[in-house]
Amino acid sequence: MEKKDIRNNMMKNLKNISVLDREKKSKQIIETLFSTKQLKDANIIATTMPMEHEINTKYLIATCWNENKSVVVPKCNHKTREMDFYKISSFEDLKEGYFGIQEPIEEKCEKIEKEQIDLVIVPGVAYTLKGERLGYGGGYYDRYLEDYNKLLLALAYDIQIVNELPTEKHDIKIPFIITESEIIQAFQ
Repeated sequence: MEKKDIRNNMMKNLKNISVLDREKKSKQIIETLFSTKQLKDANIIATTMPMEHEINTKYLIATCWNENKSVVVPKCNHKTREMDFYKISSFEDLKEGYFGIQEPIEEKCEKIEKEQIDLVIVPGVAYTLKGERLGYGGGYYDRYLEDYNKLLLALAYDIQIVNELPTEKHDIKIPFIITESEIIQAFQ
């Protein structure tokens, strides 16, 4: 199967998860994440604002704030296909952006350089047990992370773990994937 077909099929499956199940599983995944050394040791955490079918990272963000951790979220430049991360201190620091995704209001938020980020939670559509990742097709994270040398992990529903994915040389692999039922250590 081609990436586009896998992406389309998985998106259908993700959209079929009920709102109630999505919230329950999101909370389970975030609770597991907070039990990990990776998160405990991180002070500046990069994550995305959730789309409707994704794990609700608002739980993650609010818990980070409660534990005095900094949270940075991406602002994408769709002309250059690059992104920067900005520190948010409140959900009021966000506005609706491209595809309806919440993004930081640049005038209200401090830009954080990638060297300052301790942990990047990388979004994706599907993953393998070997840490291979299928993103949304824009290549933003693969480009951003090509010279990032700190910790990466992904949050995913069990149904997003597949046996194999077509990969390319530039595709970033994810060493840890947390689902509602397990922590997958792909490599280290």
